[in-house]
Order: sequence, then structure tokens, then C-alpha cells
Amino acid sequence: MSIPGASDPLEGFRTALVRRVGAEAEPWLDALPDLIAELTARWDLLVTGVAKDGDAFGITIPARRGEDRVLMRLSYPDGWFVDQTVALQTWNGNGAVRLLEHEPRGAHLRASPDPGTPLSMERNQMRAVRLAADALRALWIEPPDGLQTVTAEVRAWVGEMPARFESAHSPFERTLLHDAEQLFRAYMPTQTTKVLLHGDARIDAFVMDGDHAIALDPKPLVGEPAFDAGSLLRDRPAEIAADAAAGRQLLQSRLEQLTDLLDLSASRVKGWAFAVAVDMGLLAYEAGDVEGGAMMIEVARLCQGLTV
Repeated sequence: MSIPGASDPLEGFRTALVRRVGAEAEPWLDALPDLIAELTARWDLLVTGVAKDGDAFGITIPARRGEDRVLMRLSYPDGWFVDQTVALQTWNGNGAVRLLEHEPRGAHLRASPDPGTPLSMERNQMRAVRLAADALRALWIEPPDGLQTVTAEVRAWVGEMPARFESAHSPFERTLLHDAEQLFRAYMPTQTTKVLLHGDARIDAFVMDGDHAIALDPKPLVGEPAFDAGSLLRDRPAEIAADAAAGRQLLQSRLEQLTDLLDLSASRVKGWAFAVAVDMGLLAYEAGDVEGGAMMIEVARLCQGLTV
């Protein structure tokens, strides 16, 4: 099936997905037009716009089914897709986009949020954080069995970080790496009540649906709420790293807001934000993104210096 105007977004999706998954994604990508055509007929859809929102995890096609606006989301059917499907079914529209249909070969049919305005367009940053925190509170429920856990993710990171650091030519002070490793090791066995997490909580991961924010494309994990809150704390790293003094003030204010709204331990939120920022910075350096790596490491330093 040909999607008018979608060639560039689809090509961008192809490039990003192959970079993430490797050449094994090529056969699935080659079959994608046929899958789109099949599902458009099966789900009785009228495509109403070009493919958009393409990244390494998926691409979205706006459509209508009868009088209802819907979104067809195409994603490579790996473990992330399976976990996201289970999580969206579990949330059932509470705090996240409502899943209407799914195809195990890599497609979701979702309700279209109204108005669907990205939360990142909210000019009042404190209000944006509050709306995102409200969504997180709705998402943090008893998790279903079988989903990836924070513990498993972090265990993999800790096991690989020293070798990754050396292969990236020790791009920042070793003490930061050591401190992040130590925090990861301390936090894995001491997590509080484990819930279903968003897994990638950032302001631009939410859109407005009515007067509240909902998650569109979570990367679900099972773990303690402070992990998600730490992600929100270090969000908008370019803004934080641009000016150290202003960035630290922003982080301190955001930490106080999040821990007050969500009744979480400030030290745990700070710790997760710091340690994951170190891992993200290392990942950027490994990819050759020196500027991005330096930015995330500066965010990590600022997080580590916060008062709790």
C-alpha cells in the first residue's frame, strides 16, 4: 500500500530501526507495506494523513474507523513490542493511550487522543511536570507477569559498564562511573513496592487527552516508582546542561516538586536520575556523539550534587 507523502518518514523509520535492531529487521520492513494494506482492510480503516512520529521503535499512521479517529502504530515485533502490548492492555486507557486492536506481527490500533497536543508544548514547566506526574500515578499499578524488570536491565548495564567505558576511551572521570555502578548495585535489591512503570518518562512522552496527560509509547518495566521519577527529573538535558547554576536550580526545584507530588524518597529519585544519566552519557560517547555524551555527563554531575 502506498501512503501519500509517507516515503520520507518510512525511510527514516527504516534507518532508525536497522540502527537499533540490525539487518534482521530488513525482511520485516520489506513486508511492511503489505502488512499496512492488510490491517487497513481488516480493521476497516480510512487513512487520513501521512505516516509520522517515526523513531527506532515505531511509526504512526492517522486514520478513521467509522466516526472515530484512530492511530495505527507499526513497530518491530521484538520484546519491547510484546511488553508494550501487554502493558497497554493492562492499563486499558488509564494513564496511557487506549489499545483497540493489536496484531502480533507488529501493529497496534489505538484511540487517538483529543486534542493530542504534546505536553512539551506546555509553557509552564511546573504544570507540565505535574501533569506528567499525574499520568505516572495512574500508570503505577500491579504489574502483569513476564515483563522486563528494572533489576534485569540494571544488572546488564552494571556488567557491561567498565568494558564500555574503556572501549569509549574513558571519556569522563572514572569516579562518576564507579559511583553510578555502586548506586545501581545498591538500588537493585532495595527497591520499594514494584509497579508497572512507564520506563521512559519524559515530558515529550505524553500528550493531552481532554484535560489530562497520557502516555503514547511507553517502554514498560517493572520496578520502583522512583525509577520513573528519576527519568522526569533529568528530562530536557540540553536546557539543564546549558548553564550549570540555572540547571542545578531547575533540578532542585523539580526534585522537590516530584517528591512532593508523588510521595517518593528524594534520595532514590536523585540516585536513579544520576546513575542512569551516566549510562546514557556513556552510550552517547560509544555512538560517537561527543556533544550528547558531554551533555548527559554534565546532567549527571548536577544530579549528584542535589540536596536531599
